[in-house]
Amino acid sequence: MNNGTRKGGQPDVMTVLHTSPGLEDLWQMHFSQLSGQEYTVPSIFIANMQDDPLAAMPVAPIAAPTPGPDAPAPPAHNGPAYWIKVGAQSDGTFTVTNTRNGFSKTYRAIGRPGTN
Repeated sequence: MNNGTRKGGQPDVMTVLHTSPGLEDLWQMHFSQLSGQEYTVPSIFIANMQDDPLAAMPVAPIAAPTPGPDAPAPPAHNGPAYWIKVGAQSDGTFTVTNTRNGFSKTYRAIGRPGTN
């Protein structure tokens, strides 16, 4: 999911994603304040957490800011930026790595000879 801390990851979207048949994992670019802990993925799958350390991550989703000229400014990114790296092989296998924590997972093609 290509999201920001206050862009993407709303509860209704996360519910659809989490209940999609065949979805093994969801990797996020940022922890989403709009989904809170209630709808987000485990932090091992999130490349960027909060810039400013919080005493605790928000449990409940927050409401998206109202768009328009009076909207609050987006949070300033003031920390290191991490990415999600994907490496693909010709047999359909690919490996996803979270550069923030080094967690990596390999996914194998389904339905091809010699795969699960």
